[in-house]
Amino acid sequence: MDAALGLGTTEVELRLLALDFAHLRARDAKAEAQLMTSIGVAGQQHPVLVVVRDDGQRVVIDGYRRVRALHRLGRDTAVVLVIGTSEADALAYCHRLATGRRRSALEEGWLVRELCEGVGRTLGAVGISLGRSTSWVSRRLGFATALPAEIEAAVREGLVSPHGAMRSLVPLARANKRHALQIVSAIGRERLTTRQLGALWIAYRAADAEGRARIAEQPLLLLRAKESLAGAPTEIAVTRDVNAATRALGRAHTSLVAARSRDPEIGASPSVRRAIDRARDAARALSNGEY
Repeated sequence: MDAALGLGTTEVELRLLALDFAHLRARDAKAEAQLMTSIGVAGQQHPVLVVVRDDGQRVVIDGYRRVRALHRLGRDTAVVLVIGTSEADALAYCHRLATGRRRSALEEGWLVRELCEGVGRTLGAVGISLGRSTSWVSRRLGFATALPAEIEAAVREGLVSPHGAMRSLVPLARANKRHALQIVSAIGRERLTTRQLGALWIAYRAADAEGRARIAEQPLLLLRAKESLAGAPTEIAVTRDVNAATRALGRAHTSLVAARSRDPEIGASPSVRRAIDRARDAARALSNGEY
């Protein structure tokens, strides 16, 4: 029996659960894979929190990752705990409780928007229900309305991290919504890191109009160029390698002189001759700046 099945909980068929608020949380493929492994080994450890509507339908408030993991494991039921309140109050309650994965600022914005636009509460009322100030609620709502629906969908599906979207795509969309859409479309399913998204935003902000258009069209090309430059040898590394080559040539010269003192014809050896020619060619190329 799953550990989550305790006092006040019950088992409900997955097909009977309404997933109306799945859009309020972003997906994380790695975290969901870890959760699926955990449930597969130890069973469901925490109940899915639901609210029962007047028609008897159970609406999931918290536990969407658990529901998806159970689906993928081929389970038919989930352990649920009914919260005896309205959907809006339950959403606010789970946010205040914060026992699970903490919401990002963008996800908090989605919740605020749901409570304001979906339920019809005022900013002040939402602030009271979440235990936050009206200005906090207003800022979070601003985050939720700053991104086009297409970018929101990419964040929700886990293709873009919420933190990366907040730091880079929100200001980019405010600067040029069309370019922000182009970049996300060009990224596709690459799942860029927050650092990579930040690099795009920094480069975009510093570029002129022509440069911004190029970044919007081919953001991955810019990132590959940056990563290539990042991996290029530094001045210190080049100096170190040239000095090492100089010392190696010095040792080779000393060795050749010592060998000739014993065998004057050693320099005519085909293998030694080829080695000297290669060393001479390499030194000449280095001197000419070909490397």
